[in-house]
Amino acid sequence: MAQIPLNQHPRDRLRAFVDRGVRRVVTGSGLLVLIMLMLIFVYLLLSVLPLFKTASVGLPRTIPIASSSPSLAIGMDVQQRVGYRIDEQGVGHFYRLVTQDNLPAGHPLVQQTLLTRPTLLAQAVGEGDLFALAQADGRWLVAQADFATTDAGEAQWRFPLGQTPLTFDPRERSLTLMALAEPRKGNFLLAAVTDDHRLLLGRFGSIEPAQQTEIQLASAAQQILLTPDGRQLFLLTGNQLARYQVDGARLHLSETVTLGEQPPYHLTALPGGSALLIRAADGSMSEWFDVAKNQHRQLTRIQNFAHQASSSDVLVTEPYRRVFATLQPDGVFALFSSIQPLPLLKTKLSAGAWQVAFAARGDGLLLETAQGWQHYAVDNLYPDVTWRSLWHRLWYENYPEPTYVWQSTSGEDSYQAKFSLMPIIFGTFKAAGYSMLFAVPLALAGAIYTACFMSAGLRRVVKPAVEVMGALPTVVIGLIAGIWLAPMIEHYLLAVLALPLLLALVVLATGWLVNRLVTQPLPPGVDLLLLLPLVVLTIWLALAVGPWLELRLFGEPLHFWLGEDYDQRNTLVVGMAMGFALVPIIFSLAEDALFSVPSALSQGSLALGATQWQTLIHVVLPSASAGIFSALMIGFGRAVGETMIVLMATGNTPTMDGSLFQGLRAMAANIAIEMPEAVPGSSHYRVLLLTALVLFIFTFAFNSLAEAIRLRLRERYSLNQESP
Repeated sequence: MAQIPLNQHPRDRLRAFVDRGVRRVVTGSGLLVLIMLMLIFVYLLLSVLPLFKTASVGLPRTIPIASSSPSLAIGMDVQQRVGYRIDEQGVGHFYRLVTQDNLPAGHPLVQQTLLTRPTLLAQAVGEGDLFALAQADGRWLVAQADFATTDAGEAQWRFPLGQTPLTFDPRERSLTLMALAEPRKGNFLLAAVTDDHRLLLGRFGSIEPAQQTEIQLASAAQQILLTPDGRQLFLLTGNQLARYQVDGARLHLSETVTLGEQPPYHLTALPGGSALLIRAADGSMSEWFDVAKNQHRQLTRIQNFAHQASSSDVLVTEPYRRVFATLQPDGVFALFSSIQPLPLLKTKLSAGAWQVAFAARGDGLLLETAQGWQHYAVDNLYPDVTWRSLWHRLWYENYPEPTYVWQSTSGEDSYQAKFSLMPIIFGTFKAAGYSMLFAVPLALAGAIYTACFMSAGLRRVVKPAVEVMGALPTVVIGLIAGIWLAPMIEHYLLAVLALPLLLALVVLATGWLVNRLVTQPLPPGVDLLLLLPLVVLTIWLALAVGPWLELRLFGEPLHFWLGEDYDQRNTLVVGMAMGFALVPIIFSLAEDALFSVPSALSQGSLALGATQWQTLIHVVLPSASAGIFSALMIGFGRAVGETMIVLMATGNTPTMDGSLFQGLRAMAANIAIEMPEAVPGSSHYRVLLLTALVLFIFTFAFNSLAEAIRLRLRERYSLNQESP
């Protein structure tokens, strides 16, 4: 650093000291800004990384229990402190899974006879601790494990329909197959097949009277399933799968599907919806659910899973999430999510498992072997978020085909969250593109006229007035767009669509007439005074004639004629509103760049015989191109990051539709809408942070690229100006 001469005047030394201090403050502030940006990036990255963490299973913890034969069912509570098993004698046992109150893990707590010597047991899908048990004479009951503490401080078995076994078949025949569902709390749906090949369906409740129906089958069935919502019943006979629609306690055969030539097949219902896992004899597994085709719903194979199982494998599903696993006799364990065909995890567990059960939250796994229980901790927090689900089309239930979907919440507990980022990224660029399409012509044309053609006195008034427009809060612009502009555009839709063309024709026609009729140059500002009344008159005439013309052409208002293809708060509204907010920024920066072009360049061009327009196009615009490009990039960056206008002026529908009349949802608006409702640490919360990270990376990369292009333009035209 240069030293200050001692003989320098004190005032100069003070000035040098202040300059040096300011330089250090500015440099330090810039470094702090960069450090903060890096810290924001690191924070977002660390918050997002758990989404892509590989699922894992911990080391086994052996829990000795007294068992001489395989159980009918096992399970555990949410906290994984108490486990249960139902043995072949129909006795339900509770055991401790952890050491507590000086009692070791595996200590028996309570045992209770549920039903003497049951021959059938059916577990309700999605209700991990709810069972139906049936005896050889066809009598049955419903039992549920209740882990809530009682007066004695111990778990217990509850009997929602009473502890006395009920008779299901009026003919009192033995049941060979059975399925259970609880569509509503306290309302049970039971389906069964008798030994004389009759299909029975009954609806039972503690208050409502029992309803029952039966259907005679042509042959013996191998498996029966009820979907968790109780709306569909599946009956497997050989390689024929019949799908019945459940209406109350009545059955309607919807279709019969031939599965293939690999019987026997095995059905497993996924929790939440109507999806089925079908395993063939060759070990292949596939997912099926009904899809709307040709105005009918047909059972369709959706995907095949990349795993070869066998008929001896244990297939188990989580109680609430669409996650399932297979466990081979040699202990090979594969964990799957229904949103992708590849396994989330493949590892080795204890061999020779009789029964397998997931914890309610999917964070634990309980195996029963001849040596007792094996308890594993499972780390699989975000199975519903994968790289494929974020960026690829997926085929979700109730959708006719694979598509990009963002729908994070629903009123149903069994809802499958959908976190595709493509609709909101598409909406971001759609809003930014249409707003730039509205703002750029107005802002650049205004900047060119103000900098190159307007008188100095008028410029001193117009430029500050336009810049003051940039001080308007975006929330105010969004509010006006939502409550005034959107209904106005809907009423005058044809006129609004025709106005760009009409105004362009009026401006060109006015300029042509002035050039033909007026021989002397007009004083500065007079051309503007001539044009403005014509522009206002054109707008008034278009708005006055537009509704009448809509009725003449379409027989009704245009937005009625468009029907479902038109939303009141749509891309046209947000394009105009956000474009209005971008005009001051682009205008101010572009006008400064144009006005800063050395006057010697334009004067030299005019002296050589070029016209004003030739000088503008070939001299002024190339010289100011770097500044104009910066103005456009800053405006585009502002459009991408805009929140309140997009939030209030659109329907916030995350759809991938290029229509000007449909709504959209942008990344910034999506974060603002859903972040207050997201549970910290949940999949929803972390995907929103991933959205913020994507927005951050895009803006950083785009601005860096724009700056590089701007420097190239500046270097190129500065060299041209310096060349002799």
